[in-house]
Amino acid sequence: MLHSGMDPVELAVSLIDIPSISGDERRLAEFLEHFCLQRGWEVERQYVEEGRWNLFVNWHGNVPVAFCTHIDTVPPFTPPRVEDGFLYGRGACDTKGIIGAMIAAGERLMQNGQPPAYLFVVGEETNSIGAKTAAVSGRTASFLIVGEPTENTPARAHKGVLSYRLETEGIAAHSGYPERGKSAIHVLLEILHDILTTDWGTDPILGQATVNVGEIHGGTAANVFAVSARACVVHRIVDSVQERKRRLVDIVGDRARIIIQAENDPQHLFVPEGYPSVVVSYGTDIPYLRGMATPLLVGPGSIHDAHTADERIEIAQIHAAVELYTDLFTRLSSLT
Repeated sequence: MLHSGMDPVELAVSLIDIPSISGDERRLAEFLEHFCLQRGWEVERQYVEEGRWNLFVNWHGNVPVAFCTHIDTVPPFTPPRVEDGFLYGRGACDTKGIIGAMIAAGERLMQNGQPPAYLFVVGEETNSIGAKTAAVSGRTASFLIVGEPTENTPARAHKGVLSYRLETEGIAAHSGYPERGKSAIHVLLEILHDILTTDWGTDPILGQATVNVGEIHGGTAANVFAVSARACVVHRIVDSVQERKRRLVDIVGDRARIIIQAENDPQHLFVPEGYPSVVVSYGTDIPYLRGMATPLLVGPGSIHDAHTADERIEIAQIHAAVELYTDLFTRLSSLT
Protein backbone atom coordinates (compact mmCIF):
# COMPACT_ATOMS: atom_id res chain seq x y z
CA MET A 1 0.00 0.00 0.00
CA LEU A 2 1.41 3.39 -1.07
CA HIS A 3 1.84 6.15 1.50
CA SER A 4 -0.46 9.17 1.60
CA GLY A 5 1.85 11.12 -0.73
CA MET A 6 1.51 8.38 -3.33
CA ASP A 7 3.31 8.66 -6.64
CA PRO A 8 0.73 8.72 -9.46
CA VAL A 9 3.36 7.47 -11.91
CA GLU A 10 4.03 4.42 -9.75
CA LEU A 11 0.32 3.64 -9.81
CA ALA A 12 0.12 4.24 -13.57
CA VAL A 13 2.98 1.77 -14.15
CA SER A 14 1.09 -0.88 -12.17
CA LEU A 15 -2.06 -0.20 -14.20
CA ILE A 16 -0.29 -0.37 -17.56
CA ASP A 17 1.31 -3.67 -16.52
CA ILE A 18 -2.19 -5.24 -16.43
CA PRO A 19 -3.63 -5.78 -19.92
CA SER A 20 -7.19 -4.41 -20.18
CA ILE A 21 -8.14 -4.50 -23.85
CA SER A 22 -11.85 -3.79 -24.33
CA GLY A 23 -13.87 -6.83 -23.31
CA ASP A 24 -11.13 -8.13 -21.02
CA GLU A 25 -11.00 -5.50 -18.26
CA ARG A 26 -11.60 -7.89 -15.36
CA ARG A 27 -8.06 -8.06 -13.94
CA LEU A 28 -7.65 -4.30 -13.96
CA ALA A 29 -11.06 -3.78 -12.36
CA GLU A 30 -10.10 -6.22 -9.60
CA PHE A 31 -6.78 -4.42 -9.08
CA LEU A 32 -8.45 -1.01 -8.81
CA GLU A 33 -11.12 -2.37 -6.51
CA HIS A 34 -8.52 -3.86 -4.16
CA PHE A 35 -6.39 -0.70 -4.33
CA CYS A 36 -9.32 1.53 -3.34
CA LEU A 37 -10.49 -0.81 -0.59
CA GLN A 38 -6.97 -0.77 0.88
CA ARG A 39 -7.32 2.98 1.23
CA GLY A 40 -10.57 2.61 3.17
CA TRP A 41 -12.69 3.82 0.27
CA GLU A 42 -16.10 2.34 -0.41
CA VAL A 43 -16.33 0.45 -3.70
CA GLU A 44 -19.36 -0.97 -5.49
CA ARG A 45 -19.39 -3.04 -8.65
CA GLN A 46 -21.97 -2.31 -11.31
CA TYR A 47 -22.16 -5.32 -13.59
CA VAL A 48 -22.34 -4.55 -17.30
CA GLU A 49 -22.27 -8.11 -18.60
CA GLU A 50 -20.73 -11.40 -17.47
CA GLY A 51 -17.16 -10.84 -16.31
CA ARG A 52 -17.29 -7.06 -16.81
CA TRP A 53 -18.27 -4.30 -14.42
CA ASN A 54 -17.94 -0.59 -13.69
CA LEU A 55 -16.64 0.64 -10.34
CA PHE A 56 -18.35 3.32 -8.27
CA VAL A 57 -16.06 4.60 -5.51
CA ASN A 58 -17.34 6.72 -2.59
CA TRP A 59 -20.43 7.57 -4.62
CA HIS A 60 -23.82 7.43 -2.92
CA GLY A 61 -26.82 9.18 -4.42
CA ASN A 62 -25.96 12.74 -5.41
CA VAL A 63 -22.42 14.07 -4.92
CA PRO A 64 -21.00 17.53 -5.68
CA VAL A 65 -18.11 16.47 -7.95
CA ALA A 66 -16.92 13.12 -9.27
CA PHE A 67 -14.01 11.90 -11.37
CA CYS A 68 -14.62 9.53 -14.27
CA THR A 69 -12.57 7.72 -16.90
CA HIS A 70 -12.41 4.37 -18.66
CA ILE A 71 -10.19 1.41 -17.82
CA ASP A 72 -10.18 -0.35 -21.20
CA THR A 73 -7.59 0.12 -23.94
CA VAL A 74 -7.25 -0.60 -27.62
CA PRO A 75 -5.08 -3.57 -28.66
CA PRO A 76 -2.34 -4.69 -28.62
CA PHE A 77 -0.92 -4.82 -25.10
CA THR A 78 2.51 -3.26 -24.64
CA PRO A 79 4.25 -3.28 -21.24
CA PRO A 80 5.27 -0.16 -19.31
CA ARG A 81 8.67 1.48 -19.39
CA VAL A 82 9.99 4.83 -18.19
CA GLU A 83 12.39 6.61 -20.49
CA ASP A 84 13.57 10.22 -20.98
CA GLY A 85 10.81 11.75 -18.89
CA PHE A 86 8.00 9.73 -20.47
CA LEU A 87 5.97 6.73 -19.36
CA TYR A 88 5.37 4.33 -22.26
CA GLY A 89 2.94 1.43 -22.69
CA ARG A 90 -0.60 0.68 -23.80
CA GLY A 91 -2.96 2.96 -21.94
CA ALA A 92 -0.19 5.31 -20.79
CA CYS A 93 -2.16 8.40 -21.83
CA ASP A 94 -5.47 6.71 -22.65
CA THR A 95 -6.13 6.52 -19.73
CA LYS A 96 -3.96 4.87 -17.08
CA GLY A 97 -1.78 7.90 -16.44
CA ILE A 98 -5.03 9.81 -15.97
CA ILE A 99 -6.29 7.27 -13.41
CA GLY A 100 -3.04 7.66 -11.47
CA ALA A 101 -3.44 11.44 -11.40
CA MET A 102 -7.12 11.28 -10.42
CA ILE A 103 -6.49 8.94 -7.51
CA ALA A 104 -3.49 10.95 -6.28
CA ALA A 105 -5.65 14.09 -6.41
CA GLY A 106 -8.33 12.23 -4.46
CA GLU A 107 -5.88 11.43 -1.69
CA ARG A 108 -5.01 15.10 -1.32
CA LEU A 109 -8.66 16.06 -1.28
CA MET A 110 -9.40 13.41 1.36
CA GLN A 111 -6.74 14.92 3.59
CA ASN A 112 -8.47 18.29 3.20
CA GLY A 113 -11.84 16.85 4.15
CA GLN A 114 -13.16 16.83 0.58
CA PRO A 115 -13.83 13.17 -0.25
CA PRO A 116 -14.20 12.71 -4.04
CA ALA A 117 -16.27 10.11 -5.81
CA TYR A 118 -15.10 8.08 -8.80
CA LEU A 119 -16.61 6.18 -11.70
CA PHE A 120 -14.39 3.80 -13.66
CA VAL A 121 -16.10 2.36 -16.72
CA VAL A 122 -15.45 -0.41 -19.23
CA GLY A 123 -15.90 -0.45 -22.99
CA GLU A 124 -15.26 3.18 -23.94
CA GLU A 125 -13.01 2.19 -26.83
CA THR A 126 -15.76 0.13 -28.50
CA ASN A 127 -19.43 0.79 -27.75
CA SER A 128 -19.45 2.77 -24.45
CA ILE A 129 -21.41 -0.03 -22.79
CA GLY A 130 -19.98 0.92 -19.39
CA ALA A 131 -21.08 4.55 -19.64
CA LYS A 132 -24.51 3.57 -20.94
CA THR A 133 -24.95 1.26 -17.95
CA ALA A 134 -23.67 3.85 -15.46
CA ALA A 135 -26.15 6.37 -16.83
CA VAL A 136 -29.10 4.34 -15.52
CA SER A 137 -27.56 3.74 -12.07
CA GLY A 138 -29.54 6.54 -10.43
CA ARG A 139 -26.34 8.20 -9.21
CA THR A 140 -25.90 11.88 -9.98
CA ALA A 141 -23.39 14.66 -9.40
CA SER A 142 -23.33 18.38 -9.96
CA PHE A 143 -20.13 18.06 -12.03
CA LEU A 144 -18.33 15.11 -13.59
CA ILE A 145 -14.65 15.51 -14.48
CA VAL A 146 -14.09 13.08 -17.37
CA GLY A 147 -10.49 12.13 -18.07
CA GLU A 148 -9.13 11.89 -21.61
CA PRO A 149 -5.83 13.20 -22.97
CA THR A 150 -6.18 16.97 -23.54
CA GLU A 151 -2.66 18.00 -22.42
CA ASN A 152 -4.23 19.27 -19.19
CA THR A 153 -6.31 21.91 -20.99
CA PRO A 154 -10.10 21.60 -20.55
CA ALA A 155 -11.98 20.92 -23.79
CA ARG A 156 -14.86 23.18 -24.71
CA ALA A 157 -16.14 20.86 -27.47
CA HIS A 158 -15.56 17.50 -29.12
CA LYS A 159 -16.83 15.90 -32.30
CA GLY A 160 -19.68 13.42 -32.48
CA VAL A 161 -19.37 9.82 -33.62
CA LEU A 162 -21.07 7.59 -36.15
CA SER A 163 -19.48 4.14 -36.24
CA TYR A 164 -20.80 1.09 -38.04
CA ARG A 165 -20.00 -2.15 -39.82
CA LEU A 166 -20.80 -2.69 -43.49
CA GLU A 167 -21.48 -6.25 -44.67
CA THR A 168 -21.70 -7.22 -48.34
CA GLU A 169 -22.54 -10.49 -50.08
CA GLY A 170 -21.29 -12.03 -53.32
CA ILE A 171 -21.36 -15.20 -55.42
CA ALA A 172 -18.33 -17.50 -55.45
CA ALA A 173 -16.81 -18.24 -58.88
CA HIS A 174 -13.44 -18.60 -60.57
CA SER A 175 -11.93 -15.14 -60.98
CA GLY A 176 -11.26 -15.85 -64.66
CA TYR A 177 -15.00 -15.87 -65.34
CA PRO A 178 -16.49 -12.73 -63.81
CA GLU A 179 -19.80 -13.28 -65.58
CA ARG A 180 -20.40 -16.31 -63.34
CA GLY A 181 -19.85 -14.65 -59.97
CA LYS A 182 -19.91 -11.48 -57.94
CA SER A 183 -17.25 -10.25 -55.53
CA ALA A 184 -18.45 -8.99 -52.18
CA ILE A 185 -15.11 -7.22 -51.87
CA HIS A 186 -15.60 -5.29 -55.10
CA VAL A 187 -19.04 -4.17 -53.94
CA LEU A 188 -17.63 -3.13 -50.57
CA LEU A 189 -14.82 -1.14 -52.20
CA GLU A 190 -17.30 0.72 -54.38
CA ILE A 191 -19.36 1.66 -51.34
CA LEU A 192 -16.30 2.76 -49.38
CA HIS A 193 -15.17 4.91 -52.30
CA ASP A 194 -18.55 6.62 -52.31
CA ILE A 195 -18.38 7.21 -48.55
CA LEU A 196 -14.81 8.52 -48.61
CA THR A 197 -15.49 10.97 -51.45
CA THR A 198 -18.62 12.44 -49.82
CA ASP A 199 -18.45 15.79 -48.01
CA TRP A 200 -19.64 15.06 -44.46
CA GLY A 201 -19.74 18.67 -43.34
CA THR A 202 -17.78 21.41 -41.59
CA ASP A 203 -18.35 23.52 -38.50
CA PRO A 204 -16.74 26.84 -37.53
CA ILE A 205 -15.76 25.48 -34.11
CA LEU A 206 -15.24 21.76 -34.71
CA GLY A 207 -13.76 21.98 -38.20
CA GLN A 208 -14.04 19.31 -40.89
CA ALA A 209 -15.85 16.01 -40.37
CA THR A 210 -13.62 13.00 -40.99
CA VAL A 211 -14.02 9.35 -41.94
CA ASN A 212 -11.78 6.39 -41.19
CA VAL A 213 -12.05 2.84 -42.56
CA GLY A 214 -10.38 1.00 -39.70
CA GLU A 215 -10.94 -2.64 -40.68
CA ILE A 216 -11.61 -4.62 -43.88
CA HIS A 217 -12.16 -8.37 -43.98
CA GLY A 218 -13.30 -10.80 -46.67
CA GLY A 219 -12.50 -13.43 -49.24
CA THR A 220 -10.75 -16.78 -49.21
CA ALA A 221 -8.25 -16.70 -52.09
CA ALA A 222 -6.95 -14.32 -54.75
CA ASN A 223 -8.52 -16.32 -57.60
CA VAL A 224 -11.99 -16.69 -56.07
CA PHE A 225 -14.76 -14.09 -56.00
CA ALA A 226 -15.46 -13.29 -52.34
CA VAL A 227 -18.77 -14.55 -50.96
CA SER A 228 -18.72 -12.02 -48.11
CA ALA A 229 -16.85 -8.95 -46.96
CA ARG A 230 -17.12 -6.42 -44.17
CA ALA A 231 -15.59 -3.15 -43.08
CA CYS A 232 -15.67 -1.08 -39.89
CA VAL A 233 -15.98 2.67 -40.36
CA VAL A 234 -15.92 5.64 -37.97
CA HIS A 235 -17.07 9.17 -38.77
CA ARG A 236 -16.18 12.15 -36.59
CA ILE A 237 -19.38 14.17 -36.89
CA VAL A 238 -19.54 17.98 -36.63
CA ASP A 239 -23.31 18.46 -36.96
CA SER A 240 -26.40 16.23 -36.67
CA VAL A 241 -25.59 12.54 -36.43
CA GLN A 242 -29.14 11.66 -37.47
CA GLU A 243 -28.81 13.67 -40.68
CA ARG A 244 -25.47 12.03 -41.43
CA LYS A 245 -26.90 8.59 -40.76
CA ARG A 246 -29.70 9.27 -43.26
CA ARG A 247 -27.07 10.36 -45.80
CA LEU A 248 -25.16 7.13 -45.20
CA VAL A 249 -28.30 5.03 -45.79
CA ASP A 250 -28.90 6.89 -49.05
CA ILE A 251 -25.34 6.25 -50.24
CA VAL A 252 -25.29 2.57 -49.35
CA GLY A 253 -28.79 1.77 -50.57
CA ASP A 254 -29.37 -1.96 -50.89
CA ARG A 255 -25.72 -2.74 -51.65
CA ALA A 256 -24.80 -3.61 -48.06
CA ARG A 257 -26.12 -4.22 -44.57
CA ILE A 258 -25.35 -1.41 -42.11
CA ILE A 259 -24.88 -2.36 -38.45
CA ILE A 260 -24.67 0.79 -36.32
CA GLN A 261 -22.28 0.46 -33.38
CA ALA A 262 -22.27 3.98 -31.91
CA GLU A 263 -23.89 7.30 -32.72
CA ASN A 264 -23.87 10.62 -30.90
CA ASP A 265 -23.88 14.32 -31.66
CA PRO A 266 -20.98 16.72 -31.09
CA GLN A 267 -20.61 17.88 -27.50
CA HIS A 268 -20.20 21.44 -26.24
CA LEU A 269 -18.73 21.37 -22.75
CA PHE A 270 -18.52 23.44 -19.58
CA VAL A 271 -15.20 25.16 -18.83
CA PRO A 272 -14.89 27.09 -15.55
CA GLU A 273 -14.13 30.77 -15.84
CA GLY A 274 -10.44 31.56 -16.00
CA TYR A 275 -9.29 28.26 -17.53
CA PRO A 276 -7.94 28.06 -21.09
CA SER A 277 -9.74 25.65 -23.41
CA VAL A 278 -9.29 23.59 -26.57
CA VAL A 279 -11.44 21.78 -29.12
CA VAL A 280 -10.71 18.07 -29.68
CA SER A 281 -11.54 15.89 -32.67
CA TYR A 282 -12.28 12.61 -30.92
CA GLY A 283 -15.34 11.22 -29.15
CA THR A 284 -15.83 10.23 -25.51
CA ASP A 285 -18.35 8.66 -23.13
CA ILE A 286 -19.73 12.11 -22.34
CA PRO A 287 -22.87 11.89 -24.52
CA TYR A 288 -24.04 8.96 -22.38
CA LEU A 289 -23.01 10.52 -19.05
CA ARG A 290 -24.70 13.90 -19.46
CA GLY A 291 -27.80 12.72 -17.61
CA MET A 292 -25.68 12.13 -14.51
CA ALA A 293 -23.94 15.51 -14.24
CA THR A 294 -22.57 18.55 -16.04
CA PRO A 295 -19.46 17.08 -17.69
CA LEU A 296 -15.98 18.53 -18.06
CA LEU A 297 -13.28 16.95 -20.22
CA VAL A 298 -9.62 17.24 -19.24
CA GLY A 299 -6.56 15.09 -18.63
CA PRO A 300 -2.81 14.79 -19.08
CA GLY A 301 -1.21 13.42 -22.23
CA SER A 302 -1.59 14.08 -25.92
CA ILE A 303 -4.23 12.39 -28.07
CA HIS A 304 -1.56 12.16 -30.76
CA ASP A 305 0.22 9.57 -28.61
CA ALA A 306 -2.92 7.52 -27.91
CA HIS A 307 -3.52 4.31 -29.88
CA THR A 308 0.03 4.40 -31.31
CA ALA A 309 2.71 1.72 -31.26
CA ASP A 310 4.71 3.85 -28.79
CA GLU A 311 1.87 5.25 -26.70
CA ARG A 312 3.33 7.50 -24.03
CA ILE A 313 2.63 10.29 -21.54
CA GLU A 314 4.97 12.93 -20.19
CA ILE A 315 5.61 12.26 -16.52
CA ALA A 316 5.59 15.98 -15.75
CA GLN A 317 2.05 16.19 -17.15
CA ILE A 318 0.86 13.44 -14.80
CA HIS A 319 2.15 15.38 -11.79
CA ALA A 320 0.69 18.62 -13.16
CA ALA A 321 -2.66 16.85 -13.56
CA VAL A 322 -2.73 16.04 -9.85
CA GLU A 323 -2.54 19.78 -9.14
CA LEU A 324 -5.10 20.56 -11.86
CA TYR A 325 -7.62 17.95 -10.70
CA THR A 326 -7.28 19.09 -7.08
CA ASP A 327 -7.85 22.71 -8.08
CA LEU A 328 -10.77 21.88 -10.39
CA PHE A 329 -12.48 19.77 -7.76
CA THR A 330 -12.20 22.55 -5.19
CA ARG A 331 -13.40 25.19 -7.66
CA LEU A 332 -16.37 23.13 -8.83
CA SER A 333 -17.34 22.19 -5.27
CA SER A 334 -17.67 25.89 -4.49
CA LEU A 335 -20.20 26.23 -7.33
CA THR A 336 -22.56 23.57 -5.98
